[in-house]
Amino acid sequence: MTVSEWLKNAAQKIDHLDAELILANYLDAEDRSYLVAHSDDVIPNSDTIDSFVERRANKEPLAYILGYRNFYGRRFFVTPDVLIPRPESETIIELAKTANPTRILDVGTGSGCLAITLALELPGTEISAIDISDEALRIAQKNATHHGAKVYFHKSNLLDDYQPESDTLIVANLPYVDKKWDWIDQQALDYEPSLALYAEQGGLELIYRLIDQAPANCPLLLEADPSQHKSIIQYAAQKYQFSKTQGYIVSLQA
Repeated sequence: MTVSEWLKNAAQKIDHLDAELILANYLDAEDRSYLVAHSDDVIPNSDTIDSFVERRANKEPLAYILGYRNFYGRRFFVTPDVLIPRPESETIIELAKTANPTRILDVGTGSGCLAITLALELPGTEISAIDISDEALRIAQKNATHHGAKVYFHKSNLLDDYQPESDTLIVANLPYVDKKWDWIDQQALDYEPSLALYAEQGGLELIYRLIDQAPANCPLLLEADPSQHKSIIQYAAQKYQFSKTQGYIVSLQA
């Protein structure tokens, strides 16, 4: 089957762009323009790539099929053991860069996209990252090696087994989805690890625990749903009496 024939058949089951990305990745093409220039080429072992189309038709995230996701202009390996990086999380990078920190700790690093990106964008900053999952740490280390980023990885459930040094900027994209939310397409999230997605207390359980554990002189940069922003800020203010001079909390749109 030729490239053009395969794309035509695949587009009957999945989005045409998804089909192009799957095929370009399968052929190790640098970009989709390769498919136009080689539209009459015969695809080797097309049965193998047909299975990718079926997976996508069943709503499996494209990132897991391709084995990677781009984040902040870089490619990161992903598997179903880690959350897929979202473009919205790039705002954490921008805000962290403006803080000009000496040290950064990424809590719940997952694929390592935040810690690794910060290590590359802020080469003079000491970057550490923790996660409770051995598999997530393995993927994160693989990504760090791939990008040549210096990140110190540790296994810890939040800050149970890791205490950040004074004035460390803590960044975290923790699980904050409430299974009761009716505006979330739960089926679309079925392929991602529930450990990295869902939390009790309206999605705020782990965020509250991190606030409880964080030293008062370590500012927090958090990602959360807009509906949770007020609750997070109020919780932190009650515990630590945060002010502009003592620290800050930033909640970002999911």
